[in-house]
Amino acid sequence: MYFKNGRLFEKFLVEEKTQTLDKSGRPKTNFEFKATGEIIRGVIADAKASEIEKWKESQHLITHTILQKLGQIKAKPGDRLVNGSRFFYVIGVDDVAMRGYFILYYVEERNDAT
Repeated sequence: MYFKNGRLFEKFLVEEKTQTLDKSGRPKTNFEFKATGEIIRGVIADAKASEIEKWKESQHLITHTILQKLGQIKAKPGDRLVNGSRFFYVIGVDDVAMRGYFILYYVEERNDAT
């Protein structure tokens, strides 16, 4: 298989978590996600052992990292990224160069999401 420039980039639809209220005004226990219209083009990779350990210290589980080249941060912790039938929950975001050149999303892939 030959790799061409840009072939590794995948599209991820950003959905933000919303919480609705019941009749009495209390938040419902289930969360719903709605599309924000933002799309992230990035390269996905399995998280390194050192990254997994770093996030375990703060009691968060990550399984993958998504690297976005150029642009602004489009997702925040708590948001969900959708790639076809795969769902990724954003755990953390890091602007690596602090200038918007590379954005790194730390995510957990979930198979039980709908």
